[in-house]
Amino acid sequence: MKNKIIKSLAGAMATAIVLSGCNSAQLELDSEDEVAVEESDFADSENESDEESANESEESSEEKSDDDSKEDSSTEASNEYFYADVQDEYVYAVDEFLYEDITEVSVKVELLESYDGGNVYSLNIDYNDCPGRYYYETTDRFYLGTIYVTADRIYMIKDNESVPSKEDFEDSGIEICSALDSEIDKNGEVVSIENDGDVCTCSMYNSQTESGFYESFEWTKGKGLTHYRSGYGAEGDPIELDLKDTDTESASKDEVESADQTEAAAKEFFEDLIGTYSYDNGSQDGKEGIVEIKNIDDRLVIADYLGGNTSNYRYMFNTSECVKVEDNMAYIEYAHSAREDGTADYWYYVFEKTETGINVYFSKDSFENVELLYNAKAD
Repeated sequence: MKNKIIKSLAGAMATAIVLSGCNSAQLELDSEDEVAVEESDFADSENESDEESANESEESSEEKSDDDSKEDSSTEASNEYFYADVQDEYVYAVDEFLYEDITEVSVKVELLESYDGGNVYSLNIDYNDCPGRYYYETTDRFYLGTIYVTADRIYMIKDNESVPSKEDFEDSGIEICSALDSEIDKNGEVVSIENDGDVCTCSMYNSQTESGFYESFEWTKGKGLTHYRSGYGAEGDPIELDLKDTDTESASKDEVESADQTEAAAKEFFEDLIGTYSYDNGSQDGKEGIVEIKNIDDRLVIADYLGGNTSNYRYMFNTSECVKVEDNMAYIEYAHSAREDGTADYWYYVFEKTETGINVYFSKDSFENVELLYNAKAD
């Protein structure tokens, strides 16, 4: 403003000098007229300056209005199935986590970008590297995806080096939450969305093989991602998490202690059996195979390989799937296959120690109906 006033005064002085160069016949001005001219020019300049300031103020106001509009748009685009109060991280109870012996883990939620229709977040499990983390040696299973949350949908893009655009999500992203039930099958890769009350579940799996990778997201109104699971075929390398709900009571202390005691007893039971066992001509199916019980990163893994082929297993589980140890027997509730809705089908195995190895009993129905499957002898 100061510079503009100085320039206006200089202009007025120059005008006075030019006018003073005219003869008296052309123009007669007294000192009062000259002052009037100077004051008039100064007033015009000041008016121009005020107009410029007003324009600048108006532009600034418009920019601010645009920013407020974007914020309002983002607020309006909030999705009731996403986290109601977005935090940096959330704590999940662990049902299964590969072969790690843990009870809870955190999922970090990071805001990456805001578009006029919604916000982009990344979801990552916060845990140290461990066996089973990567599949196909490249894709990180701890990275749950980059998601775009709009008012009525949640899109996901799994593998990306930069933040996808709004158009990328809408054109190439996978819908993992929507009010409309749907099922899309692309060359055997099935993505289904099912709504049940306040819960929207997205299941992804390969319908052409029983050993393919599966993944599911369960979104609950007012809470966010309340359940997540992934793995291979018959619950191989499983990850299964449940959002800890502060609004409901957690499992009682007695239940937790009971589960811990059961797993401790199962570990002791199978530690005593670590080794390799062979069987032939199984009682129920006539098949042969080997049973391996081994300690992997302080986690006991029990597997039955049909015909000794490690890529063709009858079962593979860890001690967390043991529901009871009693009378020198361990009872295993084995999830042998995953359903499209995110639940599983269970088979029932009972392991009994013998002088020469182990007897394995089996039923597809219940522990009460198990019959001898085979007697495996230590190699």
